[in-house]
Amino acid sequence: MQNFRLISAAIGLCLLLPFSAHSESSPVEDYTELSLKELMALEIFTSASMLPTEIKKAPGTVYSFNRKDFLRLGVRTIDELLDYVPGLQQNQYKKRHRSVWARGVINRYNNKMKMLVDGVPMQHVYYGDFSNGENLPLEKVDKVEIIVGPASSLYGANAFAGVISVTTRPFTENAQTSYIETTLDVGDNSRAGGKIFYNSQKLQGFASYLDQDAPFRKNRRSFIGDKVSQPRDEDYTNLYFKAQPVKGLQLSFNYQAMDTPFVFAPGIINIDTDAKSYNASLHYEVGDLEQGKLETIAYYTDDQATEKEYEQENGSLAYKEDRDAVYYGIKATWFKKFLKVHTLSIGTEWQHDEAKDMNFIRTWDHNMKSSYPTTSGSLLTEPNEKNNDYAVFIQDVWEISHDLTMTLGGRYDAFDAFDNDKNYRFALVYTPTEQQTLKFLWGSSVRKPTYREYLKVLEVDNFVQPKLDTEKMQTVELGYAYQWQNASISVTGFYNEFEDFIKQEEKVDASGNKDEAFVNDNQTWRMHGIELLTEYQPVSRVSLRASLGWLKAQNREYGNIPYIAEWNASLFANYQWMTEHFIGLSAFYNSSREDTNDIEYSDKRDDPDSFITLNLNVHGQLFDNISYQLGVKNLTDEKVYDPASDFSDDYNTQRTDREVWGKLTWHYSF
Repeated sequence: MQNFRLISAAIGLCLLLPFSAHSESSPVEDYTELSLKELMALEIFTSASMLPTEIKKAPGTVYSFNRKDFLRLGVRTIDELLDYVPGLQQNQYKKRHRSVWARGVINRYNNKMKMLVDGVPMQHVYYGDFSNGENLPLEKVDKVEIIVGPASSLYGANAFAGVISVTTRPFTENAQTSYIETTLDVGDNSRAGGKIFYNSQKLQGFASYLDQDAPFRKNRRSFIGDKVSQPRDEDYTNLYFKAQPVKGLQLSFNYQAMDTPFVFAPGIINIDTDAKSYNASLHYEVGDLEQGKLETIAYYTDDQATEKEYEQENGSLAYKEDRDAVYYGIKATWFKKFLKVHTLSIGTEWQHDEAKDMNFIRTWDHNMKSSYPTTSGSLLTEPNEKNNDYAVFIQDVWEISHDLTMTLGGRYDAFDAFDNDKNYRFALVYTPTEQQTLKFLWGSSVRKPTYREYLKVLEVDNFVQPKLDTEKMQTVELGYAYQWQNASISVTGFYNEFEDFIKQEEKVDASGNKDEAFVNDNQTWRMHGIELLTEYQPVSRVSLRASLGWLKAQNREYGNIPYIAEWNASLFANYQWMTEHFIGLSAFYNSSREDTNDIEYSDKRDDPDSFITLNLNVHGQLFDNISYQLGVKNLTDEKVYDPASDFSDDYNTQRTDREVWGKLTWHYSF
């Protein structure tokens, strides 16, 4: 009740704010007069071929969500949005960090998909991963495009199992109109934050801050099963500027910072991560497809992160490691339409990354649970590692006929630290009627090892980290879609062969010291499955959406590979109960997953059983310039455990408790 009172008070506060006449850009737009077919025709997908394409004709398996979808689905973060994508499963990694598993491609650190923001790669150099939670507020995002399947022929290493491409909001089209949006964000777990967004024809600015307790039960357990008294406080800061000084040129600067619990450790220490990144980028476009068009993206990112462990008894530092690095690069692509039916894309890309400060200091022995003489050093066997990756790529989109389009592309990557790789993609899209679409794709992908995997310093004295090969995967997809006036259905079948999987192994020396190392698995992993998505609009005020995924992942050692759900599904219903007010209910299902631990005590049971969770959201327009969102995540307070992210005998990881939250947005045009 306390949080409902907070939300009610916030609504009352916003009602006192001055507000303008009806704005040109109302936060909640009315699309009820359009059929589902007309809405689908409005969607344009860019990431699958780097060219604007009607979504049903984009090669491969793609999904797109825009600002209307963020409201309709009641999502606050990109990782919440990904729960609606068939073929994706998300695993709670180290409490407040979720990793995305696409079609059974499991990963410990979220490093087997690639995230792009306005074409710029987002990654932490040490782990090779990205964060897609509260650190990237949806208030500054216009669209999220997802490729499920190989994308290395366009985007290179780490676009291994797919791409998440985020596009920020566009500048205003009218030079006479600018606007400001402010958002108040409150909820359970002492959640409190605010966002402000300024937009004009040539300049944007965005700032946000959020503070809350990580939404877990107070009697939560650590990764070894002991009860935890670690503080849950976390905060997120975001500062963003984007400018368009002349036509075709866009400059941006982005600052992100987050301080979150990393591991809920046993009751003797606290562990958290303080991460910051500074990114500057330049985008330049000139020309058109008929005469020739050049697109260039240049970027520089300073990535800083510190993991800190403190003794709970006296607050003294037990362990600290820095993971500071920089990466920068440039990508240039030339597009040209010729012979009226071919659109050729030729490009080159270069990225440089280097370790700046990856040192550690330790004053505490976890096994002995006591202090010992201070040790320090580098996390890397090559403390000043630098890498350059060079690539060239080519793609041809050939409109063989009005009904048939072929996409053929390839990319060659030259890595400093690993063998060179080439990747390809061949796709056909056939639309025999206006209602039907058939798709075929055959492609490959590659992922290079991260700094942690191939340069980790081992504490054991009788083992040397072996040389690692890049991971490789080949994929075949076949898809079919049918579009009615007020309904659609799409189904995709796929088969993957995954080789040289980089897995963790535990090493023990003669003194009993343990450490983790990484090796290539010598088996071929095979995954096949079916993904289905359907949408239905029975009447103008009601919309339904359902997804279903079935997956079988196997290798010789395990048979069925553990940790992976064979079935997952989502169901969403939205109802417009008043002219500008909507209510939505979401349900998510996962079948049970095997784990590798043997925790069976009644008070410590943590089996990753099957589950159904429910989310409820309400949104609408209070006045022309004031909108609201209210939501309940995990409505029934279902207790859900994900398999231990270390793929070991650790205690499994609990997902979040029920959360009640609310937002108010004030939109002022001038």
